Amino acid sequence: MTSNVLLLLHPTVVTDQHMVEDIKSKISQDHKDYTLHQTIIDRITKGDIEFQNNSFDEIIYVNPNDPEYKEIPNSLMKLIFELLKETGKFSGDLPTDQNLDVFMNGFTITNDREWLKPEQQEKVVTLKKKTTVKKSLPLFKKLNDPVPVLTDSSAGTTDEEVESINNKRKLTESKLTYFSDDSSSDSEDDLINEDDLVFQSQKDRLIIPQKCELSNGKRRKKACKDCTCGLKELEEQELSEQATLQNSVLSNLAKSATAEAIRIEERLKNKIKFTEEDLSEIDFTVKGKTGGCGSCALGDAFRCDGCPFLGLPPFKPGEVVTLDGFGEDI
Repeated sequence: MTSNVLLLLHPTVVTDQHMVEDIKSKISQDHKDYTLHQTIIDRITKGDIEFQNNSFDEIIYVNPNDPEYKEIPNSLMKLIFELLKETGKFSGDLPTDQNLDVFMNGFTITNDREWLKPEQQEKVVTLKKKTTVKKSLPLFKKLNDPVPVLTDSSAGTTDEEVESINNKRKLTESKLTYFSDDSSSDSEDDLINEDDLVFQSQKDRLIIPQKCELSNGKRRKKACKDCTCGLKELEEQELSEQATLQNSVLSNLAKSATAEAIRIEERLKNKIKFTEEDLSEIDFTVKGKTGGCGSCALGDAFRCDGCPFLGLPPFKPGEVVTLDGFGEDI
């Protein structure tokens, strides 16, 4: 029977014609009666080339890039799964870190790291619960205590009293026997080996979990409580990436703050300190002591805005200046 083989080429392989010829020769050695179809993977993903579903027995992917550049998107996995026949396989340069996505799209992974499309299984039908009424335990009436009868102690026990005592003893023994036997049988019946409930044929079947996708094809905003589709792991990965980014930003801010504090300390060490003589007020009436301009004694026309002698008449250096004339105004 002729087998259909599809050869998917990465765009980087097209430039190397010898590599393509070597791959074709290897395919001809592994397959006796086959029909080969060759195309570039971008043409399938963009929809330029379309094939019928369930039309290929094997799809071979050629990607000579490094492992970190061999990732296959989920949309392409779904398309390849639809193109393969049942028990068809997808082989070649496949990624090794997308096992969860592979299982979610319906594939199984063989020992040779090939993706196998399993046979279609029958739909699982849930069984209805039994409507039988649960067996209730038998009810026993408690015997009323016999009314004491005043009799002669010397008289012997009558036959009626003996029969009543025997009946009471038998009833007590029957109760103990019933509950002890029931508990022992229940304990033995409840111990069931789980492996006995699963057949070997059922072990070979793969239960494919349903995707956590909405009807419009978008991903859920939040994972379910018992998530099995991998969305919870993606959320945890996003949270860890955000925490890593925040930690890096905080560390950079701490480093910049430390560097700024060091620069401030260096500036404080190199600040100018004035001595007591530098800070003492200059007495312009003493000979040899002059202001910043050196012209305070010449009059207001030569004095600064903050000069303490503003408004006073000119005087000679060393002359004592009194403020008696301003006493009435103060």
